Amino acid sequence: MTEIPPSLPPRRPIVTLLLGMLLANLVGDALLFGVTKLFSLYKDQTRGVLILPSFVLLPLMVGLIAAWFYRRLNRSLGLTFLDALWVSLVGLVAAWIVLNEGIVCLVIVFPALYTLVAGGLLLGRLWFKPDYSKLQLSIFPLLVLLTVTDAFYTSPERAMVTDEILIHATLDQVWPHVLAFPDIPDRPDYWIFRLGLPYPTQTTNGGNFVGADRQCMFSDGIVIKERVAEFVPREKLTFDIVEQPTHPEAYGHITLHRGQFVLRDNGNGTTTLFGSSWYTLHVRPLWYFDVWTRDMTRAVHLRVMKHIRRLAEKEQL
Repeated sequence: MTEIPPSLPPRRPIVTLLLGMLLANLVGDALLFGVTKLFSLYKDQTRGVLILPSFVLLPLMVGLIAAWFYRRLNRSLGLTFLDALWVSLVGLVAAWIVLNEGIVCLVIVFPALYTLVAGGLLLGRLWFKPDYSKLQLSIFPLLVLLTVTDAFYTSPERAMVTDEILIHATLDQVWPHVLAFPDIPDRPDYWIFRLGLPYPTQTTNGGNFVGADRQCMFSDGIVIKERVAEFVPREKLTFDIVEQPTHPEAYGHITLHRGQFVLRDNGNGTTTLFGSSWYTLHVRPLWYFDVWTRDMTRAVHLRVMKHIRRLAEKEQL
C-alpha cells in the first residue's frame, strides 16, 4: 500500500494567511450579496434582508474556507483562535464599508461572528488534514445549498417588551406627560446609546383622539411617525408606527409595529406606568439578536419613562 507523502508547508506563510483571510471573507460576502439579491427578487423586497441567510452557516463557511488555506501551516490552537479574530475583523470592516452597517450593529454581531468563525477554523483543522480527500471539499457546495435554502424559510415572530416604573404622583399629574413631553435634557447613560444608537429626545402630540398623529423624536434627527390606535383618558395610550426609522443602525433589521403606555392608580397617591413595544426582527438567529434588541428597547422605555416621572413628580412638590 502506497503511503501518501505529507504536504509541504507553503514557502510564504504570511501570504497564505492574508490570502485565506481575504478570500474567505470575499466568498462569504459574495454569497451573502447573491442570496440577498435572489431573495429580494423572489420576495419583491429591496431592503431588510441583508442578514437573512443563516447567521450560523455563513461565518462557519468563512472559517472553513480560511482553514482550507491554513491547512499546511501547522497553526497551534492558540494561533487558530487569533486567526479567527483577524478573519472576523476583516469581515466586520467589509460589512462596514460595503453594507454600510452601523457601529452598534457590528458590536452586536461580533461575539457571535467570532465564535462561529473560530468554530469553522477548528472544524477545518480536523476536516482538512494534510492527507484529506478532495471529496471532503463537497462540504462547501453543501453549505452553499443550505444557506440558499435557509434564506427562503423564514418565520419572523412578533415580540413584545414591557417595562414599568413607579411614579410618586397622581394619574392627573402623570397623564399629560404621557401624551407629549419636551426635550429630555439628560445625557444618555446607556452604553449602546453612546456608541451611536439613536435615543429618544422628545414626543409631540397631534391630538387626543384615535387617529391623531404623533411623532417620537430621536437623536441624529430621526423621527418616528405614529398614529393613535387606542385612547382611554388617564388610563391607556396605544399608537401604531406608520413610518419606520431610516437610521442604518435599525433600517431593514427590525420592523416597529406598536407602542403603548398604560397607567395604574395605586390608590395611595402614586401611579405605576407601563411602557410596551411590539416589533419583528429580520435577522437570525432570533434568540441571539432578540437578547440585544430587548435590552435596547428597555433602555428606550426607561429613558422616556424616567423623564415622565421627573416631570410628574416635579409638579407634586
